[in-house]
Amino acid sequence: MTMAGPYAGLRVFDLSHVIAGPFCTRMLADMGADVVRVEQPSGDLMRALPVPVGPPEDHLSSAYVQYNTGKRSIGLDLKHERGRELALRLADWADVVVENFSPGALDRLGLGWDVLHARDATTILCSLSTFGAEGPYSHLSGFGLVAEAYSGLMSLTGEEGGRPMHFGTALADVNSAVHGLAAIGAALYRRERTGTGTHVDVSAFDSLFAMIDQQPAAGAFTGGEAVRGRYGTRHTTSVPSGVATAADGSHLAYGMSGDVFFERLTLAMDAPDLLEAYPTVAARVADPGPLYDRIEAWASGWPTADALVEHLTAHGLSAARVRGVRENLDDPHLVARGTLAPVDQPGHGEVLLPVAPFRFRDAEVRPGRPAGGIAADTATVLTDVLGLDDEAVRALFEEKAVTGGSS
Repeated sequence: MTMAGPYAGLRVFDLSHVIAGPFCTRMLADMGADVVRVEQPSGDLMRALPVPVGPPEDHLSSAYVQYNTGKRSIGLDLKHERGRELALRLADWADVVVENFSPGALDRLGLGWDVLHARDATTILCSLSTFGAEGPYSHLSGFGLVAEAYSGLMSLTGEEGGRPMHFGTALADVNSAVHGLAAIGAALYRRERTGTGTHVDVSAFDSLFAMIDQQPAAGAFTGGEAVRGRYGTRHTTSVPSGVATAADGSHLAYGMSGDVFFERLTLAMDAPDLLEAYPTVAARVADPGPLYDRIEAWASGWPTADALVEHLTAHGLSAARVRGVRENLDDPHLVARGTLAPVDQPGHGEVLLPVAPFRFRDAEVRPGRPAGGIAADTATVLTDVLGLDDEAVRALFEEKAVTGGSS
């Protein structure tokens, strides 16, 4: 028997675009929420990104499908008076409204927090942006890389002495999406106790800074003196932890910073002299360079990373060969846990896609309906959600207040 999702019955009005907002609402949809999202006539930017999926007339891409499976889509002209009226009615219908316009843009459209709260005091509005709705930087424009740069996180990537590096994924967007999801849960809990909604303001800059481990606190207690530079392949505080390379060029990641684990490493390496030279955490952190040199030279003598990982594991140590994304596209562990789940996408067939990575004992997390064409569900949302009759729907299409399906 199919179980309901933990957010079954939750109604979400999605005014977001690109990644941060859509990923947040995609996770809500995976957990059972009914999500209705707004699209402009040209469609979300993500529809134009590689790789094309399905019939060309649907304007679907793999990126759009990843972030928008499980939702219904309606085309509203938010600059049209009737379009704004419909948006307000959908906000009234929803428990949660999610948006990632530039701060102030929703207010200028007449859809901001003050308006929504006055109409329905139980509404929760979650706003996602680069710098947040308040603060000295709130007026600045930005996107993911800007947030990475401001946060200090980018300064920790790459090799020491080299240029800072991007993380290779939309880290700021997906990270702020997860923080938004968590904040929405807190707002819903608060509403259960107080009966009122709230405005959740999530900044990508805040979110990335908050996820930096050790460095902010170390800097705070030392006037900034203990803040270190780029880790590269050698962690500067959890020593030794890093990346090494085997003889065939394959890489492994390892971490043995505690005293017990470091002793096991010296046994695995048959190097008792290292335990004598580095008996404490403080000693290892004080001068890690020679220690890392020894570990990397030893690792390079192993034929493969997998062989070395097996050896380390046998000594009770944690290590893993560095895997590529391609290896995980049908990984049996991810499939068994439901983190990869099948979506039957029209025009393409069944494909495994990432799903919100949460597991509940008596509730199910799974992908919903496949993504459709631009604003494909406009007419059905107007009739099923807002209760409009066919004549009213036709009039809205004629006025160009709405666009999309069944026009």
